[in-house]
Amino acid sequence: AKTDPPEYKFTLLNALVQVQDDVYLTETSQKFQRRRIFHAAMDGTPTGRLLRYRRRNDEEEKEGSGAGGGYGEVEVLAENIYMANGLALSHDGASLLIVSGVSILRYDLLSNQMDDKPFVQVMPGTGDNIKAMDQLPNGTKMKCYWMGLGGKYTKPFSLLNFIADKPWLASLILAVVPYRVVIELIPKWTALAVYDERGMLVETLIDDGGSSKGSKGGGDGKKKGTVDVPWISEVEPVGDYLYLMSWYNPFLARIKKSSVGK
Repeated sequence: AKTDPPEYKFTLLNALVQVQDDVYLTETSQKFQRRRIFHAAMDGTPTGRLLRYRRRNDEEEKEGSGAGGGYGEVEVLAENIYMANGLALSHDGASLLIVSGVSILRYDLLSNQMDDKPFVQVMPGTGDNIKAMDQLPNGTKMKCYWMGLGGKYTKPFSLLNFIADKPWLASLILAVVPYRVVIELIPKWTALAVYDERGMLVETLIDDGGSSKGSKGGGDGKKKGTVDVPWISEVEPVGDYLYLMSWYNPFLARIKKSSVGK
C-alpha cells in the first residue's frame, strides 16, 4: 500500500471483489502466512486490513509512462481488523461485507467508513468465505448470504472460544504445541450459515459427527463423532448438487440439494 514502508511485503492477502474499476482486497494478517493461519487466529492481534487497488486513468497513465507507468496504487481503507477474511459486495451495492473471526463487518462505500455496528455480531463458527446469493441451499429463491464456517465457536466446547479471554494460554499453546496438534485440538464440523439482507440468521446446515441441525449429521450409519468434510470454506451450487470447498482438505465433496434439511 502507498502508506506502507518501501520494504513491506504482503503476507496474507485473501479475498477479492471488483466494483467497477476498483478492486477491493482483504489482508488477513501482517504477521503470519496462510500456512500458519491458526497462529494468526490464536494470537488475537488485529492486524488485518481492507485494501483498495485503483488503476490509473488514461491521463495518469500518460503522465506516468516512465517507471511504473500504467499501474495503479493500493490504499488502506480500514485497518486493525481481526482476521479479515471473506469479502462480498452487498446485494444493494452500497457496502462491502467483511468476515472477521466470528463476526461480519460492513464497510460503507458511500461514506468510505466502517459501520460501528457489525452486520453479524457472533456466528456459530469462525467465518471463511462469504457469498451473495439469490437462493437458499435447497434452491428456494431468496436474496441472502452464504457463510462457510471453518471452526466451531459454540458449546459444548470450542478451543478458540475457550482461549478468547486467556491470551496467556494462547501464547503458551503457540509456543509449545506443534502446529498440526493445534489443528487437531479444534473441534471439526461441516457448517454453512445463511443470513438474510439484514444480517439475520435464516438457517444453518451443520454436520458435527453427531446430532445435527439442517442435515443428516451422524444418522447415516457413520461412526458418531466423525465429520466427513471438515474445514468448509465455501459452498457452490451447481445443478442438483452443493459442492463443498475447503482450504485444508485435499478433495472436493458434494451433496444433493434434495437432501438438505432432511
